[in-house]
Amino acid sequence: MKVKSIFLWVLICTLGACKSRQKPMSNPKVVSDIPVSTPLQVIKMETTPCYGRCPAYLVTIFDNDSLVYEGQRFVAKEGISLKKLPKGTVQGLVEQFRGANFFKFQDQYTANVSDLPTTYISFTDAGKTKRVMDYYRAPETLRKLEDLVADLVKEEVEIKEK
Repeated sequence: MKVKSIFLWVLICTLGACKSRQKPMSNPKVVSDIPVSTPLQVIKMETTPCYGRCPAYLVTIFDNDSLVYEGQRFVAKEGISLKKLPKGTVQGLVEQFRGANFFKFQDQYTANVSDLPTTYISFTDAGKTKRVMDYYRAPETLRKLEDLVADLVKEEVEIKEK
């Protein structure tokens, strides 16, 4: 019992000796003044598979002109990849979405038909987000927005015929 007490006392003394002697930062606020910028998601589009060979992929576009692509099925490039877009690309897309009055679209365009792929597209502007489901008979204006996004990942999606 006495050996355990001596061991415990030696351990406590040893740990106390290991205490850092480094002075704390005098102005910890300096660390918080370092600007940290997290890109914000602006547009997200997902296409789902159909009973055939419809491409299934997900595209997420951020306000810093970057894009994340995730190829799922029946695409030329499967998996996740990052892409830097030319400066101003996202701002141009934002203007197109605003001009099309994206927030006035219905939440979904659908019908009682089968074997069609579905496209889900969302847009975030000034802290407000809307998601639209396009299964069947969406307005041409919405389809054009989908095409603009799809064109950004055309190389990754389109399977070349051999």
